[in-house]
Amino acid sequence: MKKIILFFLVSGYALSGLGQDQISSGYQPKNVVKFLPVTLPFNSVSFEFERMINSKNSVTIQVGLPDRKSIIGKYGINSNSDLKTADFGSTVVRGAYRHYTGQSGLPKGFYLEPYLKYQQLKGRATIAGIDDQGDAYSGNSEIKFSTINTGCQLGYQFLIVKRVSVDFYFLGLEAGMFNGNIVTTPTSYTEYDPIILSALRNVIDQNIAKAPGFIRTKLSTSQTSSQVIVKAANAVYPWFRGGISVGIAF
Repeated sequence: MKKIILFFLVSGYALSGLGQDQISSGYQPKNVVKFLPVTLPFNSVSFEFERMINSKNSVTIQVGLPDRKSIIGKYGINSNSDLKTADFGSTVVRGAYRHYTGQSGLPKGFYLEPYLKYQQLKGRATIAGIDDQGDAYSGNSEIKFSTINTGCQLGYQFLIVKRVSVDFYFLGLEAGMFNGNIVTTPTSYTEYDPIILSALRNVIDQNIAKAPGFIRTKLSTSQTSSQVIVKAANAVYPWFRGGISVGIAF
């Protein structure tokens, strides 16, 4: 225990000395690399790079890499539903222009940030059950959607000894438009039963009917001899963005 206490005392003293050296030498970081933990629940691991372009403005690029995981047990989904297995991962690219209201010349303080974002979601799911007509169904779904979003957010970023950044972003309002499809194939690949296909389509149509009207009207369902296909075309939706990131300034 004494060694642990001594370690933290020495570390704190060294960090304090480093901060004083940076301040006295006029250290002015212009870049920040950040990690965004708030994207983890959306199965994406995201990082951000910010670069000051003058004393009050910067540009930011965010890249999110897919971390494909099961969503059973999350978002109100449980194993008692007709969704037996489901997983997805999300890829994100976001570019932004940030204006700081202060006069420090550092990447810190209150800011206003308009941005443009592209996101792609890929996943798989297995559904099974009995529809309202008493027909059994089971199928495997391949899911792929992409979105384009534009928005603006307010936030506040501060620096600890000019090295560690903490960025709170809030009041982020955006509008998005998504396109994509869900292709569902009966579980049995050797023989496609029209009754199973019809039951799959009935269940899918019932779930679409529960979607908000501004999304439901942009979804269409079709059926081939072996698949049920749901397509989304230019579906516009609102979104809110808020969270926190932590990083290193240099």
